[in-house]
Amino acid sequence: MHRAHVKSGGRYPVLRALGILSMVGALGIVLLGLYAIGWSLFAAPASMYERIALAGGALVGTFVSTVVVLAFAELIKLMIDVEHNTRLTSMGSATAGNGAAAMAGDAHINRMAMIEEESAEAALLRGH
Repeated sequence: MHRAHVKSGGRYPVLRALGILSMVGALGIVLLGLYAIGWSLFAAPASMYERIALAGGALVGTFVSTVVVLAFAELIKLMIDVEHNTRLTSMGSATAGNGAAAMAGDAHINRMAMIEEESAEAALLRGH
C-alpha cells in the first residue's frame, strides 16, 4: 500500500506540485526583479538619484517577494512531512501493541527503512 503512493507522487501530489511551482515562481520573481533593477538604473526617465531609489525599491521588493513565496513552499513541505511522520508514528504504535514485544527485542521497528518519499526539490531536479 505504501509503495503505490510513492510511485504516484505521494499522498498529496497536488500539494507537492504547488510546492514545486512555488519554487519555480520564486525563480521567476528573481528574474523579474533583476529586470526591474536594470530598467530602473538604465532606462527610467528620472535623475540618477531617483533611479538609484527605484533600484533600491525593486531590490527590496524582489527580496521580500522571493522570501514570501519560498516560505509558502516550505510551509507546504512542512505540512506534508508532519502528516507523514504522524502516519508513521501511528502505524508504529499500532503494531507495537502494549510495548512488551518491543522491549523484548522481537518487534524492532525501523522507521527510516519505511521512508522512501523524495522531497519536492529532488523531484524537481530529477524531472518528476
